Amino acid sequence: MLSTKKNKHYLFLIFVSLFLISSFLVGCDALANKERISTASSIPKNTISAKVKRVVDGDTVKVILEGKEETVRMILIDTPETKHPRIGVQPFGPEASNFTKKMLTNKSIELEMDVQERDKYGRLLAYIWLDGKMFNRILLEKGLARVAIFPPNTKYVDDFERIQDKARQKEIGIWSIENYATDRGFNSSGLPPVSSRSSKEHSSGCKIKGNINSRGKKIYHLPNGQYYQQTKAEAWFCSEKEAKEAGYRKSQR
Repeated sequence: MLSTKKNKHYLFLIFVSLFLISSFLVGCDALANKERISTASSIPKNTISAKVKRVVDGDTVKVILEGKEETVRMILIDTPETKHPRIGVQPFGPEASNFTKKMLTNKSIELEMDVQERDKYGRLLAYIWLDGKMFNRILLEKGLARVAIFPPNTKYVDDFERIQDKARQKEIGIWSIENYATDRGFNSSGLPPVSSRSSKEHSSGCKIKGNINSRGKKIYHLPNGQYYQQTKAEAWFCSEKEAKEAGYRKSQR
C-alpha cells in the first residue's frame, strides 16, 4: 500500500514537472514570435525594396530599383559636404560618407517615401530602412548629420529633433565643433564674423582664440588645437591665464 502511494506521488511530480516545462517552452516561443512581429512591424508596410549600388556621400546613394538605377537622397537629414565644387570637403563629411559606405554598399534596403517623392534634381526622396532600423536616424544618433526640414516631407521631424538634441548634448560628431552645425547648414568657420575689437587684439600678437558657442559657453582654443585653424575668434588672449580670468574654458580638442 505504501509503495503504491509513493508511485502515485512520483507520477504526480513527473506530471507537474512536464507541465511546467511545456508551459515554459510555449511561453518562450510566444515571446520569440512577439519579438519577430515587433521587429517586422517597425518597418512601414508601404516601403519599396531596392539594392544599394554605390554611395555618393553621407546622405545620398545610388540604388537599383525595379531594374533601373536611381539616386536616393535621404529625407529630413543633411550631412557635411565632401564633393561640393565651391565648398569642398567639410568637417565630418568624410566620416559620414565612409560610415554610409560601410553600412549600405551592396545592401538590400527598404525605401519609405513621404509626401513629395522627388526633388528638383529628379532624385528619389526617402527614409532608408536597413535590417529593421531607419538609417536616417542612425546618422543623427552618431552626430554625422543634422536635421534638415523641407516641407512637405516632415513625417518624422519631432522624432528626429529629439535624437539630434541628444547628440548635441553629448557633443559628438558635428556637434563637437562650436557653432558648426546650424539650422541653415554647416558653417565651416564655425563662428560669427570677427569683430573689429578682435582684429585689433590679434594685431598685438596674441594667438589664443576665444569664442562663445551656440549654448553660451565661453571656450578658448590654442594654436595646436584640432579646430584652431577653422575657428574664427570673437576675442584674443595672450595667455591661458588671461582667457580663464575672462571666464573661458579650454577646448577639449
